[in-house]
Amino acid sequence: MGQPESFWAQLSDEGAGYSVIVEDNGGKAYAYLLDAAGVMVSDVWLYNRGPAPQTTDWSDPSKLPFSNPAEFVSDVDFEPVSSASELFVQWNQYADRPIEARLWVRGQLFAILQHGMAPGKSRLAVKNGPLAKVLER
Repeated sequence: MGQPESFWAQLSDEGAGYSVIVEDNGGKAYAYLLDAAGVMVSDVWLYNRGPAPQTTDWSDPSKLPFSNPAEFVSDVDFEPVSSASELFVQWNQYADRPIEARLWVRGQLFAILQHGMAPGKSRLAVKNGPLAKVLER
């Protein structure tokens, strides 16, 4: 069975009103943290489908959201997300810092988003860049 060309899921924290949207447009995937008003307060690149481009024209808004260039991306073979059942969000609230959403994919910590942190951290980032920071393991 082949992978779907695109994917979208929303996972919510009913108590705080925050949610994480995972969106794969068929070329790349991102996660977005939304506050209770539906305003995006953090985002992070998750993966590219296919080879990473060598460069990205950051000035071309028609290419949004951007694919992450090769210098920032792990060469680990990753199977794109195809179902919300593969996702889990662990919500962390602290007295001394903003809410944090830890996105798990197939049982592995994959990304961290925090209110006001952009970009977030991604498992497949190997170098801090404009689309994702390295998720330390």
